[in-house]
Amino acid sequence: MTTWEAIFLGIVQGLTEFLPVSSSGHLELAQYFLGFQDLNRYIFFNLICHLGTLFAIFYIFFPQIKQGLTTQKRFLQVFLGTLPLVPLVFMLKPIKSVFDQPQYLGYCFLISFALIFASATYFRIRKTKWQDPLTIGIFQAIAILPGISRSGATISAARLLGWQKEEAVTFSFLLAIPAILGSLILETWQLIHAPVSEIAPVGAMQFIFGFVVSFIIGCFALKLLIRMTLQDKWIYFAWYCLVLGILTTFYFNYFL
Repeated sequence: MTTWEAIFLGIVQGLTEFLPVSSSGHLELAQYFLGFQDLNRYIFFNLICHLGTLFAIFYIFFPQIKQGLTTQKRFLQVFLGTLPLVPLVFMLKPIKSVFDQPQYLGYCFLISFALIFASATYFRIRKTKWQDPLTIGIFQAIAILPGISRSGATISAARLLGWQKEEAVTFSFLLAIPAILGSLILETWQLIHAPVSEIAPVGAMQFIFGFVVSFIIGCFALKLLIRMTLQDKWIYFAWYCLVLGILTTFYFNYFL
C-alpha cells in the first residue's frame, strides 16, 4: 500500500462512513478498481481508519454524547438500538460469504436509494414510542450488507417513524458509537488470531495518513450530512445511490 493509496482509502472511509452512501460498498469498489487482492489482509489499517472516524463522532457530537451519558432515557434508547446487532456477531461470516460479492453491490445501493427516497418524500410527526429505537436498530443491522448505508438506514427509519430531523441525525450517530466500537473489537480479535502471513505489510506513515485523513474527512462529512439534512437536501443522497446502484448492477452483472 502506497501513501497515496492510504490517503485515498482514508478519504473513502471518512466520507462514506457517515454520508448515507455505504462505506463498505465503496470500500469494496475501491478494492476492485485499485486492484487490492483482499482488503481483509489490511485488518490493522482498517482498524486505524475506523478509529479516525470514531474520533470524528466524539469531536462533533461531544455535547450530545455527554448529555446521553447522564440521561437515562437516551442511554436506554441507545441500548435498545444496539440489541439487534448482537446476533450478527455469530452470523457475520456466513452473511459476508454470501453477500460480499460485487454482483450484489448494485442491488444493495438501490435498497439504500429506496430507504432514503421514502424518508425524504414521506414524513409525519408523531410522538416517539419506546420501541422506536429497537426498530431503528433493526435497520442498522440490515446495513451490515455492503451497499446498504448504516447512517442512511437509521436516519431514514427514524424519519419514517416520525422523528424530527435533528433528533434522527443525533440518534443515528449516538447509535454508531457502540456499532463502531463493536467493529473495532471484532477487527482486533481477527488481527490477534490472524496468521502473520495473511496480514499485508503496511508502513507507519500509511497508518498515520489513514488515521488523520479519515478523522478530518469524517468531521467534514458529518457537518455536511447535518447541514444537508436540516436544509431538506437529504434526497440528493437518494439520487446518488440510485445512479451508483444502476451503474454497478449493469457493470458487474452484464458487462463482465
